[in-house]
Order: sequence, then C-alpha cells, then structure tokens
Amino acid sequence: MSNELYAEEEFNALLHEKDVLDGVFECLRRIWGHTDALSDRHLAESEYQTRLLEYELLKLYPDLYDELIDAMGDHPVTSIDSGCGVIMDALSVREGFRLEQELQSEHDWDISFTWAPIEGLPSETQFICREWFGAQSPSAVSRDDFRFIGDRDVPQLPSTDPAFVWTRHPDQRLEGALKGNYSMEEVEEIYQGVKGLLEDVVQESVHSEFLVTSDHGYVNHLGNSPYSLSDEEESSLSGKFSSRFREIGNGQAYRVLENANVIKRVDGHYVVRGHHKWTKRGATKKIMHGGLSLSECMTPVLRIDTTGGN
Repeated sequence: MSNELYAEEEFNALLHEKDVLDGVFECLRRIWGHTDALSDRHLAESEYQTRLLEYELLKLYPDLYDELIDAMGDHPVTSIDSGCGVIMDALSVREGFRLEQELQSEHDWDISFTWAPIEGLPSETQFICREWFGAQSPSAVSRDDFRFIGDRDVPQLPSTDPAFVWTRHPDQRLEGALKGNYSMEEVEEIYQGVKGLLEDVVQESVHSEFLVTSDHGYVNHLGNSPYSLSDEEESSLSGKFSSRFREIGNGQAYRVLENANVIKRVDGHYVVRGHHKWTKRGATKKIMHGGLSLSECMTPVLRIDTTGGN
C-alpha cells in the first residue's frame, strides 16, 4: 500500500514516534531529501508523491488534521531569547531538506533541521504576522529588533538580542512567477535565490545562531493528483472560494463541501482540506496557501550555528 511513500524506517517512525506528525516528517524527508527533488525532471513526481502520502495517511489516520490543528500555536520562533529568527515567507519543508544538506556541505556551520506547525489557520501571512508581531503585514512592523527584506538586497540588520528578520522571498517569486503560465525550471531558480538570500543574511548579521523558518508553506498543484471532486463539489468550490480559505458563510454549497470533507470549519473561517483543486475562469494558480494540508501547515525549523566548526 505504501506506493514507495515509506520504507521500513519511515513506517517505524509513523508507528513509534511519540507524535505521528514526526513520523510524517520522516516520510516527507524520503520524498524531498533527494537533492534533485526540486529539479524540473523530478518536481512533478515529488509533488504527486506528497499529495498521495497525505491522501493515504488520512485514510489510515482520520484524526491527522485534528492533531495538526491541536499542535498549532507557540511556534519556536516566538520563544527565542538570543540569536536571530529568520522568517522566509512561504518557505516549505521541501526547501528545508535541501537547505539542510547544502548548507551543511558548503559551510563550516552546525546545522539541524526539524519542523513545527504553523501558528494558526488560515495559513496566510496576514494572520500569522498579526499574531507574532501585532501588524497586518511584515512590512508594517515597526520595532528596533525587526527588519523586513522586500527584495534581494540585505539592509543593515538589527543587533538586538534576539533579532528578527522577515524576508518576502520565496513567496514574492512564487506569486509573481507562477500565476497561470507555469515553468518547472522556475522553482529551481527560486530555490537558488532563497538560498543565496539566506546566506547573505547570515553573513551580514552580527549573530552566530539562527533559527530559520516560515510563516506557512504552500500546496503545488503541478501534475496529477489522487484527489477528485464531483461536479457538485467542483461547482460549490469554484462558486464560493477564490482561494484556499474564506470567512464562514451559510448555504447549501458549504454544507455539500463540509459533508464531503473537502472543507473544514476552523474558528471564523472555512479552509480547504488536503490538495483539492478547482478551476475558475482565467489563469489558475498552481501554487496556493491558506488551507489545511501537511505541506502548508508543517513549517521548516532550521537551526544554524556559524561557530560550529571553530
């Protein structure tokens, strides 16, 4: 049944890890731990394996999303008391696995990599930035210990302890490059840009310890999918949702989608579960966030100590 989604090691992690989501993380490592998983030749298959993993796990473990929601809050970036917290908008565990490998091999740094759930739903920057820094967007945060980076140029960074840096990448490139016309090569280019930006932040900072993470991940609808919708569900989604979340509403369309487990009510919003996608007129975005899925709601937590080799 595993469809090569996990071998004995990952299966044992699913069975015996204290938190089943830690076992899920090891399954994701099996998919995205390959150095070429983001490449144009393998990206579509990597994404399909990710969707299939989530689809199959939910059948085996129906409480998967409830456990993920219960784990949300108290993200580790909010509790650092020294060093620098680097929040890279929409950086996902996909890129995290590769960053772990490449930064470890290319720099004399100590690197560790794990994951943490997002702060809360919907998995959108505006909600998480409000929770963490009391502002509607990272560009609106005005604090001496905080710096927003909107492009590839790194400004003077805070020397406070702790300090926080929020970069608009990779989400700026994902949103700008992947609306409608989609090129798989662009994902590799975006990754290289993000890696270079992170290296610049580390080099320009006065700190030697960094916690690198994100506000949320994303779903990528590239290629085939095991998820499907009936005509009624497709019509309901396309009629009521322009993104992967929306405020609570009333009507038959919502009841249809809730009964089919396509959407889930979380506080004042409906969020789309899993990797369901639907078509609307005009360009259809392949990369989206705001909903409830493993790839959106499990954020990377990369810890870097630049004095590790000394």
